[in-house]
Amino acid sequence: MTQIHTHYDNLKVARNAPPEIIRAAYKTLSQKFHPDRNPGNAEAARIMAIINTSYEVLSNPEKRQEHDLWVVQQERAFAQATKPNNQSRQQTPTPPSVPKASANGVIAHVLRNWHLYGIAAFFVWIWATDKPNTPPVGPKPYQANPAPVRSEYIRPSTAPNGQLWPASAGYVEGYKRLHTDGLSTVTIDNSRNDSDVFVKLVSLDSAQAYPVRQFYIPAFGSYTLNKVTAGNYDIRYRDLGNGTLSRSEVFNLEEIPTHNGTQFSNITMTLYKVSNGNMQTYGLSETEF
Repeated sequence: MTQIHTHYDNLKVARNAPPEIIRAAYKTLSQKFHPDRNPGNAEAARIMAIINTSYEVLSNPEKRQEHDLWVVQQERAFAQATKPNNQSRQQTPTPPSVPKASANGVIAHVLRNWHLYGIAAFFVWIWATDKPNTPPVGPKPYQANPAPVRSEYIRPSTAPNGQLWPASAGYVEGYKRLHTDGLSTVTIDNSRNDSDVFVKLVSLDSAQAYPVRQFYIPAFGSYTLNKVTAGNYDIRYRDLGNGTLSRSEVFNLEEIPTHNGTQFSNITMTLYKVSNGNMQTYGLSETEF
């Protein structure tokens, strides 16, 4: 069977790959094809766009499930289309003819016992008409007991660790501050957003992602993280106005030695989706925040 090209193929992972393998594959390919490492290379930019799209699908459990169903449907359709014609052209055997003498004997037997056959036919008719109709199989996998949908969001008065939110933009007390031995800075711009946000800077350099800075930014504010260690990160945040979760695309902080010092990253990321904004965001599940 011809292989159906999938998002798994784009990231070069198996279809049953766990999330951490998919994340690691995305990180490796991003480092290879990122526009910053391939300036002016249109082919690298095209491949990077494909990689981003595939990771957006496979990192989202619902989108990944829909993609898996699509792959199965495409493979079944291809298998049906390429099935040899001679398999569907099976000869139907012709039933042997009944000799006249035997047929006449059967008719005479039925006439003599018509009341018995009539009763049997009546019960067969009741059985056939009383069978319930079987509905067709649904178009998607079915879950009898789905997770309850949160009907109403109530803004928490404290951070998840029980500490009060800061009075202004700043770190939330009670969380460890990690990756503090670098030179790079990351500014999170929430100045176009009318909602407060709880933000996490998440490291992606290990087999499992984990937060290294956790902080609060009020509506129309911003905050700068200093002395961040070089590496791969993303930003994850909760809109405290409506409870929605989002994450940024992966970005890289670099420290490059030069003849007169060290060149380091100094980036600004805008949370709100503004025209010509510099950060694309994706939905996020509670388990990934």
